[in-house]
Amino acid sequence: MTNLRWLSLFCFLYFALICPSNANTIYSSAILNEASSLVNIVPKQAKQLAKDYLVQRTLSSKTEHSPSVMSRDEKDSRTRTPGSTVDAMRILAQAEFNLGNHAEALLLLQKAKTIAIDYSLPYLLAEIKLVDIKLRWLIEKNTNETRQKIKQLDEEFSLIKNSKQLAQGLSYRITMFKADIASANGEIDLASKLYQSVKGYVDGTKSPQTTISYHTTIGQHLLANKKYNLALSELLMSYWMSIETDSAYQLAVVNQTLGQLFYERHVFDKANDHLSQAADFYDNYDNSPALAPILKRMGDIYYYQGKYNLALVHYFNAMDHERMQNNIESVIDIRISLATTYLHLINYPLAEQYLERAQELLQYSDIPRLKAHALLLEAGLAQHKQQLQKAIQKAQRALDIAKKEDDIGLQKAAYQQLYHSYELDKQYKAALTSLKNFTSLTTIEQQQLDLISEDAFRQQKEFIEQTLHLTGQQEELERTHNEYRKFQKITFTLFILCALLFIFLLRRGHVINLQKEELDELNRNLYTHSRSGLKNLRMLNAKLPASLEESSHKFERWHVGELIHQPLNDRLRFVMIDVPFLRNMYLQHGYQMGLKIENAFGEYLKENIISPARIYHFSDANLLYIEPNGEKATNPEVLFEMIQKLVSEFEPQRRLNRTVRVGIADYPFLPRAYTAINDKELVDLLLMSANTARALSMRDDSSQWVYLKAIENAPAASLATGDIRQACKQAISQGLIKIHSSFKDEEIIKEILDID
Repeated sequence: MTNLRWLSLFCFLYFALICPSNANTIYSSAILNEASSLVNIVPKQAKQLAKDYLVQRTLSSKTEHSPSVMSRDEKDSRTRTPGSTVDAMRILAQAEFNLGNHAEALLLLQKAKTIAIDYSLPYLLAEIKLVDIKLRWLIEKNTNETRQKIKQLDEEFSLIKNSKQLAQGLSYRITMFKADIASANGEIDLASKLYQSVKGYVDGTKSPQTTISYHTTIGQHLLANKKYNLALSELLMSYWMSIETDSAYQLAVVNQTLGQLFYERHVFDKANDHLSQAADFYDNYDNSPALAPILKRMGDIYYYQGKYNLALVHYFNAMDHERMQNNIESVIDIRISLATTYLHLINYPLAEQYLERAQELLQYSDIPRLKAHALLLEAGLAQHKQQLQKAIQKAQRALDIAKKEDDIGLQKAAYQQLYHSYELDKQYKAALTSLKNFTSLTTIEQQQLDLISEDAFRQQKEFIEQTLHLTGQQEELERTHNEYRKFQKITFTLFILCALLFIFLLRRGHVINLQKEELDELNRNLYTHSRSGLKNLRMLNAKLPASLEESSHKFERWHVGELIHQPLNDRLRFVMIDVPFLRNMYLQHGYQMGLKIENAFGEYLKENIISPARIYHFSDANLLYIEPNGEKATNPEVLFEMIQKLVSEFEPQRRLNRTVRVGIADYPFLPRAYTAINDKELVDLLLMSANTARALSMRDDSSQWVYLKAIENAPAASLATGDIRQACKQAISQGLIKIHSSFKDEEIIKEILDID
């Protein structure tokens, strides 16, 4: 982790650490005091409080102000002084910045500058300028320009006639800011020198909050530059001072930093302890943006410990909190972590799902580190699918990014992935090279970690704690422990009850899953043909009546004017297909081969029938095909040729009877009488037309189709005799139903239908 990246991780805590005056200032308004205390914990709430303060009060006149810091004083709750107005705008700007609204924050600071100038408040103006410079540095990361602005501010500040204490306070904050910039740019010696130069001021203030903030900032500086032992000393000093002074927020900041320190040193149990304490604090506030990074880091710890389920829990919790923020880098990072965890759990579908979501977001952001992680995940999934060339390509791209970013951890992961992929691809020389590079990087990393062994690190922690810890704290701890033991039995009993309840719920969930799987299997068996695997007649009987009834209802509503547009998409075309080889293949090829052919034919049809069209296995040799029949209906001959092509292209090398006999009818059958026939009567018409096509096919020894189509003005009474077949024949003889067929001799067709 680079210095700038580490600094951005703590951006919500930044002002409390490098701007102690904000935390220490006591405002005359309780609203501003509360807003100032919440600006880094729940910036959304602090923003609302500061807004309410500015809206609900009116600004006092120029004659009521003082050029000094005393302009903050307010005795009338209906007004606000120029000084308190500037303070409110500064708090509001910091809240907006923490919420990611950078432009709004800078605009508020500009307004605050204007007020400070108008009311001649030079000291507050200098403070606002310092905050503005800090914000712009965090946004733009322009070190040279920032240092030039600080130099200019120093010159302006030297011209202000002010008390020595106020001058020292602002000078302290400017020096700390200079040190922060040097630390972020890797100028360790310069940063340490600057931090040390203000130690006299910190000791002289005798303010616990300032002292805690000072040592915490130095600890973060040392941690960012991997000076672990020195960082531990500074942070433990802040830790115990925060406990002694009951500074809950500063303790949470220190705990989070200590958690990061132990995490980087791979002392995961201690890291988890401190991060848990920090999470407990932020969890007391709704929508605190500082909670999500802590939960994410705890998930990382569980991941490295191999506790993948616990890692998932914390990642999901972090993702829930991150949705309320607007930090795209964190959102991508969490999804990549989820994908990586699911990959280790061998849950490849979920791993792909979260990786795809992360990649979608990466298209709109330039974050090389996360892009490299995403590429490595792609490589891992490709390796699982035996797409070894793709895996090698993705891993190589990740390695290029890792080298460019000088990230040893990513380079190791890339070389390890390349080693496995080359080995599976039998490129053993390349695999050996990748393994050597991986081993070399591991050795370098281990040498860095071995500079301070874990045991020595733990012993140093205990020694420093014993040095800093007061005797009274130990006695208080013992009293607290004794009180805790009184509730231990109750807690243990509750734990047992919760464990039993949890086991019961797990068992119940397992039983429900088994029952659901059994039900799904039964449904599959019930509604699919046992040999072809297509939807069967039972499914048709269950779905067709309701579908036709709904379609008829829509047509009726359109007919009476309830619908503006005719529901053309609800029109359907029904096709009964007689496939002779399905009837004869068992006799020709035997039972075992017949089963294979019929199953292959079913799978073939599933792949080639495109939704919303659908096909059912009506009987042994008959299939029912249904497709939408809009205003631009498919020509029956084109539809027949499509069906003939499907049958002809099925396993062309196999000797099968490729003849098909097709009966076609539309629904609604009568254009002006939508409910004239029901589902069973419609199927009867299809069977009649398919049987006619079969007779023509047997007569002519070729594939045939017959399409029954009612004329536009055919009345409903023409099919209301009770015998649908006889009614259809009569309607054909009367010219109400036209016969379209591939067989051109209509007299022979009528003879087959037994029509005079």
